[in-house]
Amino acid sequence: MTHAAGIDASYGHGLGIIGADFNADGRLDIYVANDQTPNQLWTQQEDGKFKDMGLVSGSAYNAAGEAEAGMGVTAEDFDGDGDLDLFLSHLINQTNTLYLNDGRGNFDDATAIFGLGPASRPFTGFGTKWFDYDNDGLLDLFIANGAVMMLDDLKGDPFPYHQKNQLFHNTGRTYEDVTASAGAALQLSEVSRGAAFGDIDNDGDVDIVVSNCNGWARLLINQVGNARHWLTVQLEGTATTRDATGALVAVERTGRQPVWRRSSTDGSYLSANDRRVHFGLGTDEELGEAPVEAIVVAWPDGVRERWPVQGVDQLLKLKQGTGEPVS
Repeated sequence: MTHAAGIDASYGHGLGIIGADFNADGRLDIYVANDQTPNQLWTQQEDGKFKDMGLVSGSAYNAAGEAEAGMGVTAEDFDGDGDLDLFLSHLINQTNTLYLNDGRGNFDDATAIFGLGPASRPFTGFGTKWFDYDNDGLLDLFIANGAVMMLDDLKGDPFPYHQKNQLFHNTGRTYEDVTASAGAALQLSEVSRGAAFGDIDNDGDVDIVVSNCNGWARLLINQVGNARHWLTVQLEGTATTRDATGALVAVERTGRQPVWRRSSTDGSYLSANDRRVHFGLGTDEELGEAPVEAIVVAWPDGVRERWPVQGVDQLLKLKQGTGEPVS
């Protein structure tokens, strides 16, 4: 189907990939992070064919008009405005890049605005994801780092490519590098590549599995997230879309706008993530001010359903066809 769909109309050194609806037209698009060639945004047309809108959308190059290394990629609504933004990891001496969506599939390089530029220049990033590590309701960032060319300050080292991974905390206005205070696991200097995210021990917070070149795989167990409240949603779709990949899930809270997340396994770099959808809900006080009312699911076939929620700090298993229809 590649030629018929138009996907072979342009070329790039593809590494990271995300499938999602970036322009809110109800059709799945494909974003490809390319290594040192322009990124591609394959926008699905009404006839089912795809058109590369990377250049037109502003997501092919950074703000300086440069094609970057494009290793890892993640897409989420990190700023809570109802559309999917993009974050990409890159080579040393480049900055990792945050592309801000205007809601119609047009992107601006907002890396500097959110403080993600200088801290990433000394690193080569691969696996990455927006996730809420501390369950405060804001999406943070993890980047798995490891060089591909010998580092000058490691000359003489048996394996002179190792770097620390990074954790960035979302303050609500910008991102703060909290790697130094994130525990012993993030003080290791290794050559990291893949990063997969999910609640490994089912305790209500998101853990990380990191793969390393010439070294151990690392299981990073989250020790702080479940100090705040949370909800996790596991979906079961119809026979044709059993895993409900691509479904959108929202938490409705009193006095607040709904918070939307994707059910997917894609993104990061050479890794598959937990398809369950995780929501951080904050402290007792924050939850009391804005209690959870319901979960809304927009299924891949366009059907929407709503389930009232009784209680938090639980895994909800929702099956298509069992909720209240939403127009």
